[in-house]
Amino acid sequence: MRISVSLLNRSFQILLFATAIAGATEVAVAQGTRPGTSSESQPVMTGSAALSEAQIDNIVRSFTAKETQFRRALNEYAFKRDALIQEIGMGGQVVGEYHRVSDFTFDDQGNRFEKIGFFPMATLQGVSITNEDLEDLGGVNPFALEAAKLSQYNFKYVGKERIDELDLYVFDVAPKVMPKKTTDRYFMGRIWVDDHDLQIVKAKGKAGPETKTNKFPTVETYREQIDGKYWFPTYVYADDDLVFDNGSDVRIRMRVKYSDYKVGRGTVTIREVGEATSDRTQTQPKPQTQSSPTTPRSTAQPVSTGEENPPLEGGILNSKAVSMPPPRYPAEAKRAGASGQVQVKVLIDETGKVISAEAVFGPESLRAAAVEAAKQARFAPAKSNGMPAKVSGILFYEFKQ
Repeated sequence: MRISVSLLNRSFQILLFATAIAGATEVAVAQGTRPGTSSESQPVMTGSAALSEAQIDNIVRSFTAKETQFRRALNEYAFKRDALIQEIGMGGQVVGEYHRVSDFTFDDQGNRFEKIGFFPMATLQGVSITNEDLEDLGGVNPFALEAAKLSQYNFKYVGKERIDELDLYVFDVAPKVMPKKTTDRYFMGRIWVDDHDLQIVKAKGKAGPETKTNKFPTVETYREQIDGKYWFPTYVYADDDLVFDNGSDVRIRMRVKYSDYKVGRGTVTIREVGEATSDRTQTQPKPQTQSSPTTPRSTAQPVSTGEENPPLEGGILNSKAVSMPPPRYPAEAKRAGASGQVQVKVLIDETGKVISAEAVFGPESLRAAAVEAAKQARFAPAKSNGMPAKVSGILFYEFKQ
């Protein structure tokens, strides 16, 4: 997860996010333990010299191969994500919050969609969430150590640890070379590998490389076995201070819960927040009988429901735009030193044209310019069940001095 000081404009995307998100540790996690319990703070390491180099290499090759399988399998699953980011003040109180609850499922073409169920306006002050941060949140665990990345990392075997009923191999992981700038993110930290399934069941570390304006928290990711085969992340947690090069220190708590994993490819209808089939009244046609003549399909009157079909929820739409003109930087706002990110909620019609736009987050002096730019964006027409459909979602605009 990537997070930055809002005054410097850039950021978590997350898995997570991105990756990830913290808060109260109220739920049971992958191995039945919780962050901060004694089994974590005082691990019992045994057998650090019990494995040969060949055995260690075989374990590493095995769990990285399983990570590749895990990534592919995840593309077949729908799931629910509850992501919370809290900014903590000097006295330990929550001074700002970002909370987003979504279901990730598939349309009838097999494309993953986000159905937002809860997303109040963010109140974060010292940090901002960027498009990249939210793309991280859209996946699960961006630090998957896949086989293709094996040559880029050093793995140091630490020993074995028993957590509840699991016997785990413990490895410290770091990139062989940390680039100064890259679009890829690298993992630095510790992983726990089940000695039976040879899959990662827990990870603790942070992302790199960091920059002047992009700092990353140390994140703990807990996984749980799903369908008796894959260890998918179910809980991601962080409570850390982000110290920036300008001296700013922002404390954040992050928590992401993943639940309801189900093989999800199929025909689905994604509705807006609050929509439910039981809430919709629809007149059902009477069954035909031998004495009732069949009405020709071409002249039958459509059944009226009294409301239009709800739009598809497209989530973050920046990367899906066919055309997205940049916003005009208001001269007065620029003179006043206003900068930052503006989030605009848009509704797109069946032709791909934006028919409504409303700023929901960002500096007031920049909102009008972002809304005007959003109205000029264009998208490829969307379909639901083979029919043209409207789409709603969020566009992000960055204003930098």
